[in-house]
Amino acid sequence: MFVFLAVTLCCSFAIGKTTFAANPVTIDSQTTAQDVTGPIRYKVIASINGETQAKKTSTITDPNSGTIDIPFTFKKSNDIVKVGFHDEFFVCGYILDAAKDLTKSYSCNEGDLLSPDVVNTAPLKSFLTLADGKSKSNDVKINVLVPYYDKLQGVKMKVVSMVKGEFQSKVIIIDKKDATAPDPEGTTGKRIVVPFTFARNTDIGNIQLGDEYFACVSAEALNPPSGTACEHRHIKSFDSPNELASGHIR
Repeated sequence: MFVFLAVTLCCSFAIGKTTFAANPVTIDSQTTAQDVTGPIRYKVIASINGETQAKKTSTITDPNSGTIDIPFTFKKSNDIVKVGFHDEFFVCGYILDAAKDLTKSYSCNEGDLLSPDVVNTAPLKSFLTLADGKSKSNDVKINVLVPYYDKLQGVKMKVVSMVKGEFQSKVIIIDKKDATAPDPEGTTGKRIVVPFTFARNTDIGNIQLGDEYFACVSAEALNPPSGTACEHRHIKSFDSPNELASGHIR
């Protein structure tokens, strides 16, 4: 059984309009909210191909009555990259208190695209709950370490970062002189640091220690094996940048 409900496109950072031409790439988030007491609202976010979307539902009275099915459609290509087999994507779902719209629990899923021409299902389950930690910090810093190697010199790359349902993105031109950070994957190569700063207070509550965050890099020159690569970690600090490497050095 599926739960059918009203969904609003609350935050779209995708290039172009939200109504796409024929044959878009589709990611279908399918949420199983077992043992979740209603009423709730639900925010779901998705990212692929350097594009991002967020949707928020109307009130769900009985979230245990079936699967919450929320599909996302994206253009197959933009000025950065064309979507392809094995491109990486992610979705996250945030269960919200229906009265206050604050996060009660969340679940995320990072996956590989099966095909641009079929519906790619992204299950969300096993929701995590975080304590409301006490901190005077007003922001959270994330450093995304993007790869450098000769093939990428001069390439336009889009870097997307997400935490607590909030997206930021930057487009950079890859330049060897900026590649000064050691590679945490243990290669002898260097990486470029792309910094992001998020306000800790979001529309669905404060970012907490333990919140999952993502970073994706997109560029046609990353192929093969994929034009978009994603990684995820959990927030460990409000006092220093939280770092993760996205994309491999080749």
